[in-house]
Amino acid sequence: RCWRWLCVLLSDMAISTSATLPTPLNADVVAFCPESGLHHVLACGCYELDNTQQPARRHGRLALAFVDRAGRQLVETSAVEGIGVLDCSWLQTSRLLLSAATAACDTRIYQVHKGADGTATLAEEACATMPCADAGDACMALDWSADASRVAVTSTAGRVYLGELGQSSGGCSGLCGSASWRAHELEGWAVAFD
Repeated sequence: RCWRWLCVLLSDMAISTSATLPTPLNADVVAFCPESGLHHVLACGCYELDNTQQPARRHGRLALAFVDRAGRQLVETSAVEGIGVLDCSWLQTSRLLLSAATAACDTRIYQVHKGADGTATLAEEACATMPCADAGDACMALDWSADASRVAVTSTAGRVYLGELGQSSGGCSGLCGSASWRAHELEGWAVAFD
């Protein structure tokens, strides 16, 4: 079984698939990079539930790929394997960062390295992590404030978390939780700053 990333072209309101790339796990989220000159780069968060372990565990990956110049092929450039990724979001600060809501009940931020050839790769280790206590099975969704200083995160336990990003000359120096509350008794599948 193979899930695919789809790159879709819109022309005269007709939608067609222009490129696909098989992913080894269920693709849960795809996000194109907002940085100028890197709009052809996208991130893909994947996870798969492993019921053979008790309790069941979500393993996964966070990968980067780019659409080739002809717009006909997706090429994976790097991936971080291990923890299931249920949501991801680009963050533009003094450096290009990619954040992920994970099955480890935390939010992680990875530095993205820009290549001279227009590609991008992920750092293998997160440069910042914010644990989300009492999150249930996983963090589900995240969104950044317009000034990129705060993150909102939801969980399977219906909790919402707020965090603040510390900055340093190296990109990010920390992600600290500032508040959390029980929003409801359902899983939080989406969150957004106004």
